[in-house]
Amino acid sequence: MNPSTIVEQALFEIVCTPLHDEARISALFSPHYQQRVDGESLDYAGFVAHMAKLKQITSAIQVTILAIASQQEEVLTHHRVDVTKADGTRAQIEVFAHFVVQEGRILCCEELTRMVSGAAADRRLGSVQ
Repeated sequence: MNPSTIVEQALFEIVCTPLHDEARISALFSPHYQQRVDGESLDYAGFVAHMAKLKQITSAIQVTILAIASQQEEVLTHHRVDVTKADGTRAQIEVFAHFVVQEGRILCCEELTRMVSGAAADRRLGSVQ
């Protein structure tokens, strides 16, 4: 599978799926995974905890890929994340991300986010644990 497809699959199957599935995360993300979102760093365990927390506080997450480009193992995305929280409030976040895929799994991701709409506390949705 090419790196762009792996990244798209991770965004739709891990982020958008309402159930937390650690087995699916381990199939798409390296155990050495590192992520930095707006200066906050997460390792693999932190990412798994982040995804579990997101599933607890949201009722729906939709990702719309606005642009995607890849070169060898590197994938760049510009995407929008529309979030409906469990309490019914909504947020929209614009994301610019740089992924590195090695051996069929995502090894690292650098993200910059911009909250388009939502409460001030929603600014941390990209790294909440």
